[in-house]
Amino acid sequence: MPKKAYFDEKAAKWDTLIKDEVIIRLQNMVSELGLSQGSKVLDLGTGTGVLIPMLMDAVGSSGAVVAIDFAPQMLAEARKKYQWTNLEFLEGAAEAIPLADQVVDEVVCNSAFPHFDDLRRAAQEMARVLRRGGRVTVMHPHSREYINELHASLGGAVENCLLPEEEVMQTIFTEAGFESITLEDVPQRYCLSGRKR
Repeated sequence: MPKKAYFDEKAAKWDTLIKDEVIIRLQNMVSELGLSQGSKVLDLGTGTGVLIPMLMDAVGSSGAVVAIDFAPQMLAEARKKYQWTNLEFLEGAAEAIPLADQVVDEVVCNSAFPHFDDLRRAAQEMARVLRRGGRVTVMHPHSREYINELHASLGGAVENCLLPEEEVMQTIFTEAGFESITLEDVPQRYCLSGRKR
């Protein structure tokens, strides 16, 4: 089964798979980002929109969130739940983000990066849509080891959706045009952050 079909099929039940403790972990991670009121944030690989209320709360009514996913059924679930005037949903792939150059202040990519077909191209696209000095954050509410073991055990469409080693991630994002890259990989948390040069 192709990846898009896999996520479309799971969309209706997706939210039931997200445990409360994971939501709390994500809320903590988003609050630690210290997003500025009034900033424009791209939620790349939004899925059913688990981060949307957290991001909307952080940027406030003067900010904006653009939520993008490649699976139309995932977006449909997110759209059912959330309607704000400063929230926009777009269908698109991370390797060809449907936005102009330098239009967002932050790119947040939660639990989606390993699912992109071309990780290098996705990182380049994140850099393209970010303003100079803008920040990218790739995050998961689990460690790299946990994620990779989970995907391998699920098999099928997500079997090879693995987070690369730290050195490879550093290279991918440095080559894409990011600097000051930090990476935290501990139990119950994975977070890579960098600033666009």
